[in-house]
Amino acid sequence: MKYLISLLGIVISFNLYSQKLIQDIELKILKGQYDSAIVAANQIIKNDSINWEAYYYLGKSYQAKYKYFDALKVFEKAIELDTVNPIIENALAEVYDFIGKDEDAINIYYKQYLRDTTSLEPIVNLANIFRKKKEYAPAIHYYQKATAIDFTNFYYYKQLAFCTARINIPLPAIYAYKTAISLNPYDIGCYVQLANLYNSERYFSYAIETCNSGLENYPLDNQLMKLWAYANYLNHDFDSSITGFDKLLELGDTTYFNLKYRGLVHFEKKEFEKATIDLKLAYEFNDKDAETCFFLGSALGRSGENKEGIYFLYNAMQILTPAPNEISNIYSEMAHIYLNQDKYKLSLQYLKLAYKSDATPLLSFKMGQLYDYYLDNKKLAINCYEGYLTMANMPDSIQGTSNLTNSFVAEPEIIENAKERIRILKEELFFESAKKE
Repeated sequence: MKYLISLLGIVISFNLYSQKLIQDIELKILKGQYDSAIVAANQIIKNDSINWEAYYYLGKSYQAKYKYFDALKVFEKAIELDTVNPIIENALAEVYDFIGKDEDAINIYYKQYLRDTTSLEPIVNLANIFRKKKEYAPAIHYYQKATAIDFTNFYYYKQLAFCTARINIPLPAIYAYKTAISLNPYDIGCYVQLANLYNSERYFSYAIETCNSGLENYPLDNQLMKLWAYANYLNHDFDSSITGFDKLLELGDTTYFNLKYRGLVHFEKKEFEKATIDLKLAYEFNDKDAETCFFLGSALGRSGENKEGIYFLYNAMQILTPAPNEISNIYSEMAHIYLNQDKYKLSLQYLKLAYKSDATPLLSFKMGQLYDYYLDNKKLAINCYEGYLTMANMPDSIQGTSNLTNSFVAEPEIIENAKERIRILKEELFFESAKKE
């Protein structure tokens, strides 16, 4: 009996001593003394080869020193000693995740989930690792489970929104971001992502409202200010947009984005000289953006800087491999510049190129005007005007394809103008012919 009591005392004393050593290792790790912790852990393992805590802290020390494969071996040994210990499992899964063995990490988290389907930790770990792998559908599945268990955690809604937006399901993403913001109104990222989402879905007023809410907490946040100015531009509130971009530039944010879009706002307001100044500065930052080149060329042309305008429009053409309507717009702008210079034949040449790229009715009308007013060719003017009327008077739907409609909407004033010019020109041709006889 005395022997058993004595043996029990020795075991208890040894366990207490081992526990004290473990606590010393924990303290060393907290202080960043990883080499000392490794020596101490190895010493425990030498005397007690089944001490899972020693293996665990040895692995944590290796992990802190970025020796992930050494940590992996130690954690795998620890899990052999205690096969259902979530502390070791999580440490092992973390290393698997870091070295790219995602499937092994997922297997660990999934086993934990099966042991207790109401435990948040494995659910969130599964959601996070699927999100990192860009497998958004299973990530959404587990984030939804997390929100069902804890509907007060903004992080779950934020990540749910992110994943849902990534697979182009905007409305649930919007709802999740709004919920996240209601739970934590101080997360700037949620405001930024929600405003971007609203802009992409063309809900510009909601984007503005979201930015306003975020700016109440962070009045000088650069990203929110930028989104607010951009959303107002998209919403055609150009004065507000100018105010926003002015403030950003006054605060020293002379980035390409701000200069470009303030230039575009000035262009929309027909303030072409101001647009030219901003767009030239933007072009210095990025000379490969076709949109900047196009609007800079157009603004220069409309400001009387014809030669330079043509140069930038050509640049836009070279940057793009344009869709027909885009190349048509470029040629049309060139035609406009040459018309301003009284170079009517060149203007006609570029209108024909624009028409060849994208045969819109309005281009036919413009060619008619050139022949009519500037090139004194009544017959070709009539042909172009009649071509415009033919296209303008096409029915909106075609038999057998009633679900398709014309994107072109004829303007009544232009139709009447074309009809009137045809009438006048035909009369003039008649009298000219009679006079010759």
